[in-house]
Amino acid sequence: MTVDHRAEAEKHLDNAARHLTEHPGDMRIAEVAAAIGQGHAVLARSDQTTTTAADLNEALQSLRRRFNDTRTHVSKHVAEALASRQMDRWKAAIDLTKALDEAHCNMDDLVDAHLSDDGWDPRSAYKVPADAAGLIGFAAEKNAERDPWAPAPDVTAQIPEPVRRVLAGHLAEMLLDPKADDVQKWARGITFELKREGLDLGDAIKKRITDLTLGADPSDPPF
Repeated sequence: MTVDHRAEAEKHLDNAARHLTEHPGDMRIAEVAAAIGQGHAVLARSDQTTTTAADLNEALQSLRRRFNDTRTHVSKHVAEALASRQMDRWKAAIDLTKALDEAHCNMDDLVDAHLSDDGWDPRSAYKVPADAAGLIGFAAEKNAERDPWAPAPDVTAQIPEPVRRVLAGHLAEMLLDPKADDVQKWARGITFELKREGLDLGDAIKKRITDLTLGADPSDPPF
């Protein structure tokens, strides 16, 4: 049973005060009550300190989780911008990484991990894109007005369904190959490059992987 030390302290201190004022002859009782009350007061302060420490620890853990989540999202954003090879997005990503470094929040390890997962050599992603030649006149003005973080246009719907299914099928089989790390890396690279060009096969690949591992849905058309 949990003891409310604050309430106990108030009770014993009130008892001590009552004996001192109403029964001056009970000095010894007052002293004992005061001592007990002071002991409970110390324990009450200890409980409060423990509670405060627990609250602070919980708040710290929450901040750490949010910080880690933010690092994950920002690093993925930077990796996608570097891999886009679009000069404006690439430069915005480089500027952001420099700003993060100055703020003592380096994310290069996370950015490199995202790039590697998408089939990129991180060293090549940091190199200046091939189209880095300066633009002049209207071209420069148009390039400056473009949103550097705008996603690539989605042309998935424009690709015939049979073509998408065949591509997704072969890529899924390559990704599932347990004996060929190079093939899996190549498949991830092709998937990423297609997505960068606007052809997102993610859902189709996931479905094909499910079909290969769990069996095809009888209601689906033949692959």
